[in-house]
Amino acid sequence: MPGPSELGDSPRYAVIGDPVAHSLSPRIFRWLAQNTPFSGAYEMWHVPKENLSLAVDALRDGTFLGLSVTLPHKEAVMGLVDAVDPEARRLGAVNCLARAEGGRVMGFNTDGVGFVRALDTQGASLLNARVLVLGAGGAARAAVGAAVFARASEVQVANRSLDRARALARDFGASVHAIASTSEALQRALAQCEVLVNATSVGLNDAAACPLPEDVCLSATATVLDMVYRPLRTRLLLRAEAAGARTVDGLWMLIHQALEQLRLWTGFEGDALLATRLHAHLCEELP
Repeated sequence: MPGPSELGDSPRYAVIGDPVAHSLSPRIFRWLAQNTPFSGAYEMWHVPKENLSLAVDALRDGTFLGLSVTLPHKEAVMGLVDAVDPEARRLGAVNCLARAEGGRVMGFNTDGVGFVRALDTQGASLLNARVLVLGAGGAARAAVGAAVFARASEVQVANRSLDRARALARDFGASVHAIASTSEALQRALAQCEVLVNATSVGLNDAAACPLPEDVCLSATATVLDMVYRPLRTRLLLRAEAAGARTVDGLWMLIHQALEQLRLWTGFEGDALLATRLHAHLCEELP
């Protein structure tokens, strides 16, 4: 465990997870420390599940002022904090911890904000939009919740396990529906949808893999957001570009959820220009 520090020292922040070595968060916050008023040191901390309570205690005692939470701790950490933000409670997951007055630990979820702002950055709105989400895990839950909160007119959830898709849909009300992940069902949904979201891991570190069957056609009128960012131009995004659709790579969501964490920790609000500069920097660093 990282050693203690006094609150008067340079503020410390970290990303925790198991594994955690893959995280881009340290690169993001190092850049932010050089280009914004953020002056904290941001670290990478491998935390197995049996040590999760120690990580929360490190916030309470002031060793850290904020923690980013990645897999597999986003749900388990909710039971260890002092208060959970209502949106995080609705989404059933926390990905950001902040130390409040008196050492209280607050839990937030910035994935939904990151999703909405990633689309906004590229000129796409969820208001009154018909949305198709691929996947039914935690990332899909954040996308579905954000779309509902942003007043999308309809959200369809497609997943290999139709039961999981139905369970997710039930949690968010009448505007959310589960569909089978067959070519026929997906093609019908895509014919009407304005925003397509890949919230699965299909395509991660595999440039040939795609969450949509090859016989399914994309529309030029859609906006396609792929949460996968390794590789940056996934097979899904290449197919969307070829169809003339607007595309949003996974870095945009990652960047905007990180900027929301920075706001929660420090009060500093980054703007669209800052996000664009950070995106360009990360694109140069990523293979």
